[in-house]
Amino acid sequence: MPRWVVRREFRSTYRDFMNPTETLVAGEWHKTVPDPAGLVPLSLEEEIAKDLKVGIGDEISLDVQGVSVKAKVTSLRKVDWSRFNLNFFMVFPPGVLEDAPGFHVVTTKTPDAKTSGELQRALVKEFANVTAIDLTLILETVRDILGKISTVVSVLAGFTVLAGLPIVVGTLLNGRDVRLKESVLLRTLGASARQVRIILTIEYAALGLLSALTGVLLAVAANAALAKFVFKASMWPDFGLLGVAFATATGVSVIGGLLLSRGVCRHPPLEILRGGG
Repeated sequence: MPRWVVRREFRSTYRDFMNPTETLVAGEWHKTVPDPAGLVPLSLEEEIAKDLKVGIGDEISLDVQGVSVKAKVTSLRKVDWSRFNLNFFMVFPPGVLEDAPGFHVVTTKTPDAKTSGELQRALVKEFANVTAIDLTLILETVRDILGKISTVVSVLAGFTVLAGLPIVVGTLLNGRDVRLKESVLLRTLGASARQVRIILTIEYAALGLLSALTGVLLAVAANAALAKFVFKASMWPDFGLLGVAFATATGVSVIGGLLLSRGVCRHPPLEILRGGG
């Protein structure tokens, strides 16, 4: 077990209910202390339980401001730390921590910055030992940082797309000779120029669909991995954006292929055959 685990102070509280940001993932939630002479039931946040290497039924000895408290892990909770609720690593039932030194935290919402300033001034004036923290600036800073990160990611994605265009063009150009020979063979067998164009369109559409499907599947997999293991967010992507990307990739393949194959049907079959094609 890392040393910091046994040396740090854990955010703890006591209450007989779970917040909307909490989900019980294991064990049983205790609203009261079943046996005042026995071990105190304790609910742990699941990640801190992993750090402590404890699970349901394990006993823990806690130092609460110099007073030893014997507790037993009775439940594990999953906490959504991304929301500005009062979340804690350890939750005790009422009747355990009331006499221990502590502080009370209350959150409120104001309609605008002016009202927020007036509320803070009133609190400082009436209650000198109350500290007011304006989260608006913090939220704006976080939004600004996330916005810049989003812009950087979008720019990098744009550069990636632009870097891929020469590869697509080169691939289509390299296949132009093959398409030319195929069109000669088809026209020799009696196919018209219109039929050859239809065949080329179907071929480019199939290639575009396959490449778009591969790209979308890779993007969904990468998004799911990042969302689950890094950002702890929903793994469901923006299907509208995926649809646009899918249609764009397919359209670029079809249009680009047809533009680069415009002269294929204009060459007489005999000319190509005489040239060694």
